[in-house]
Amino acid sequence: MEGDESKNEPTSDNRETGGTVGPERASLMVELRLATDADVEATLADLCVHMSGQQRDLFGEKLLRYVRKPDRDLMVAIHGGQIVGLVCVIEQAVVPGTFPEEVGERLRRFASCTQLLVHPHLRRQGIGTSLFSRLENWARDRGRGGCWLVTRRMADWYRNHFDYEELGRIREKGIEKVIMAKKFE
Repeated sequence: MEGDESKNEPTSDNRETGGTVGPERASLMVELRLATDADVEATLADLCVHMSGQQRDLFGEKLLRYVRKPDRDLMVAIHGGQIVGLVCVIEQAVVPGTFPEEVGERLRRFASCTQLLVHPHLRRQGIGTSLFSRLENWARDRGRGGCWLVTRRMADWYRNHFDYEELGRIREKGIEKVIMAKKFE
């Protein structure tokens, strides 16, 4: 939202955004803000060097949709002038037909996290936790009843850091994924 000074939130750790930091984790000072069209190319350059040209193009198109559509946002973490992390959120995503019906019904008024990515060399320094806390605040500010996501490998992290619960498992293209959600109080 233009003129919203809360877009830029420097943060040095997770305590001010609601996450937890264990003693074994270092904190990295990052600026959190909503991305612009100009940030998409920088994001691809800074975070997506491992992708093929076609993958980068498709991912870039996805990120532009998050920047441009009013029901979703792309939030980035910046450190030293580089984008070091991102999170994508949709205000109310369509629940995939592969979800059990009772799970889909439960998630109707929840926001959906569709992507969380932190530069591999900067993980375990509070960036993902800060981004995810910002995402949850975004969802609360829009009156969402909670947040849901699907993950392959990070279920324990969402459970331990943010109190997400497992709602079920699905198999897509031969890969088992965990459906997780958190209802806001």
